[in-house]
Amino acid sequence: MDPPTTNTAAFKWHRGIFIGTLLLLLSFPNYSCGQEAAATIADDVIDGDVVGDVTDLGDVVGDAMADLTELVQELDLEEGDVTGVVDDVDDKTTEEEPAATAAAATDSEETADAETAATTTATDNVESNADAETATSTESETQTQAEAAAPAVQSGPYIDLLGDVLLSLEMVDDAHAQVHQHNTNEALSGKKVVGLYFSADWCGPCKQFTPDLVNFYNKMNARRGKQNEFEIVWISRCRTVDDFGQYFTQMNWLALPPNEAMGQRGQYLGEKFKVQSIPTLVLLDEIGNVITLDGRGKIPLDKAGIGFPWRSPMSVLISTLVPRSFRLLIKTQFAGVLGLVKGVILGKGNKLKEALKSGGQR
Repeated sequence: MDPPTTNTAAFKWHRGIFIGTLLLLLSFPNYSCGQEAAATIADDVIDGDVVGDVTDLGDVVGDAMADLTELVQELDLEEGDVTGVVDDVDDKTTEEEPAATAAAATDSEETADAETAATTTATDNVESNADAETATSTESETQTQAEAAAPAVQSGPYIDLLGDVLLSLEMVDDAHAQVHQHNTNEALSGKKVVGLYFSADWCGPCKQFTPDLVNFYNKMNARRGKQNEFEIVWISRCRTVDDFGQYFTQMNWLALPPNEAMGQRGQYLGEKFKVQSIPTLVLLDEIGNVITLDGRGKIPLDKAGIGFPWRSPMSVLISTLVPRSFRLLIKTQFAGVLGLVKGVILGKGNKLKEALKSGGQR
């Protein structure tokens, strides 16, 4: 479609000619002639070209309006198309936004899962390390407990006499007591005098002497400069363990375990120290040498303990001049030599007996 400005220009051109012609005729000297000419021209213009031009102008305007209508329709269509495109874009945007949101949420969930997994892994590592440390600590504690439970290896003259363990008793209240175990060497460490007290609950003289011995024991251990240098180990002659427990509550010193005292060790000690009756109190020095076998008879005569532990003058001299380690070495060596001598004597005696028997049979 041609632009509407072309017909409008033609209309303006014809109108210009028409107006110019009228002005020219009116300007003639003969007014009537001019008026007639002008009228003639006007009639011609009205009858012919000008009217045609005006008609053409109406056609042009009609065509222009039709074109404008088509243009508006096209513009409406294009606007509809644009609106449709915009709607499509909006729809796509609307569709893409949930997708993007879902994708972002998925990424966030994946990130959260990754962080949770990392946290879980770190927690597992920490727990694993804690479990490993706990296992190591438990093993160390178990090893320490095993070492603590394992009996210590002891040696010395009192181990040979009394064994590895001695007992003490602690009164919890008037009706209950608790028994404690002690290593023999630790219990007797630092003791200058050790008494072996042979006694029993069924023995009348024992019941009379035990309270006196408790008082004497406390007094000797309270002496200035000689505190806790005296210890007593009870060698029970009770018939049952219950009797042992009941009688032990009357004492504040150590005791040989009842199974040892009422067994072979108790019998060995009785024979070694020539125990003929009870109560008997044997006093030994720090290395197990005999000071006196009659402590039971000494105490009533010296209740103040002025001469305690009643050593012989020679024993006092030896203990003063000879160090304990050297005396212990001499005793050990002497015991070994004495054992060999006894073995030889016993061996020769057996041979002599066999020879006498064989000679008698002949």
